[in-house]
Amino acid sequence: MNNLPPVLPDSSSLSGEESSHSEPLRAVLHQAADQVADYLDSLSSRPIFPASPAAPQGDLMPEQGENLGELFSDSAQWAIKNAVHVGSPGYVGHMDSGVAVAGILGDFLASALNQNLLAFELAPGATLLEKRMLRFFAEEAGLPESAGGIFTTGGTTANLTGILLARDAAQRKASREGLASGESLCVLASQDSHYSITKACAVLGMGSDQVYAVGVHGPERRMDLADLQRALQEAQADGKRPVAVVATAGTTSCGAIDPIHEIADFCQQHGVWLHVDAAHGGALILHRTEKQRLSGIERADSITLDPHKWLYAPKSAGVLLVRDEATLVTANYDAPYLDRFQEHGEALPVSQGRRALDGSRRFDALKVWMSLRHFGRNGLDAILDSRLELTRLLHEKLTQHAFFEPMHQPDLNVQVFRPRNPAHWPAITDAHRQLEAEGRFWTSYTRLDGQQCHRMVLINPSTTAADLDQILDHLSIAHQTLWDNSHRPEQLSPKGRSEPPQALLHSSPDYRSKDGSHVAVGD
Repeated sequence: MNNLPPVLPDSSSLSGEESSHSEPLRAVLHQAADQVADYLDSLSSRPIFPASPAAPQGDLMPEQGENLGELFSDSAQWAIKNAVHVGSPGYVGHMDSGVAVAGILGDFLASALNQNLLAFELAPGATLLEKRMLRFFAEEAGLPESAGGIFTTGGTTANLTGILLARDAAQRKASREGLASGESLCVLASQDSHYSITKACAVLGMGSDQVYAVGVHGPERRMDLADLQRALQEAQADGKRPVAVVATAGTTSCGAIDPIHEIADFCQQHGVWLHVDAAHGGALILHRTEKQRLSGIERADSITLDPHKWLYAPKSAGVLLVRDEATLVTANYDAPYLDRFQEHGEALPVSQGRRALDGSRRFDALKVWMSLRHFGRNGLDAILDSRLELTRLLHEKLTQHAFFEPMHQPDLNVQVFRPRNPAHWPAITDAHRQLEAEGRFWTSYTRLDGQQCHRMVLINPSTTAADLDQILDHLSIAHQTLWDNSHRPEQLSPKGRSEPPQALLHSSPDYRSKDGSHVAVGD
């Protein structure tokens, strides 16, 4: 092996000799740690979005292997230059964030160990930790002793698995024999539910059109219970059998938490599976007091969690919990090379392979465990409290803001807003892009009831109230600039020009009239 590059420890280490690659290996790992630490220290000074993202140049696989230290340095420089820096304090765009340092270390260790969670015999300790972590999450969610679960690649796979179990509960032979030709199945979900529910129905052979959208109600945009009854009746009139109702605990667009208890009553009454998509809001099951926001989640048949969102684990780390672990069998198959019986006991009941849609699975429970240990319950409570409080503050700012208005009452840490004057609504996308081009801040935009809106997700622990003020100021200026450019004299009819406001900063004394009322824009 002396002629091979130092990819793995060489054979001398097997005979007790010190590996000739030990010192170079340590050196390159120290170098990598320094470069990653330098990156994390520089987040606040970097433009959030790459100006001109590009694929790396040169041969992807050269004839001769490259020096590992030089290779890492070059790869790190390219990756950092072309990344969206989600750990920046000004990044409030999506449900992404800087991650827990303990999670980074856990990911590093998991890569070095390279365990395969397909079977107990391939990852004994990893399997036992995963099962203990799942038991922990199930207890925090209030599920019974019969509960179990699986780590997944994320919320989409967890939702897919949950809907699969709901389908099989309704049609016992579906996984073996396919869907019964005489019965059409469907799912009921909020109009604001995640797109993965539609994808799940497509993958499972039910059809992407078989998700019946339930309207939302109230300032929080939670599922409308009266419309849930209407959707059920519509589905039945169409000859469809609902197999699941999906309650969302933290909708993607605006973070709404559906009324889980009442939906559970509905499901119990009609004999329908209750799946709770808590990919985002599910972090609150670990909060001492705020977990009451998820009241009713303990009645779910299945629950999706995403530790790589509000628990700050590196991607990817998803979780599916089920009320009855015995139901968590994604398919029946023979794998005699895995289902072995040893003197120490049966491997199969311990193994997680049959419970997962994936075959080979990464040791993702490690980084989640390490992150939670580093936070402690007090630390995690403090982080979640700070983000909820910052979102309440943003809502108050928008309620009193002269230019912007909130589009809903936030349940969690997501706030959607838009200009008060409809004349500025068409420019929302362009205003976002102008803010993005400045480099310091990055929001997102979405649609509520067909209308484009600005959106902030306050998950980043480093984002402050001062950042919110600056974001609103910069977005206001962007709207003003776009207004000015679209109302230049040469672009207007001979009738004349509509006068834009003189100032758009919320702190400007000219922005409101003397009596404090809103100054109309573009009327």
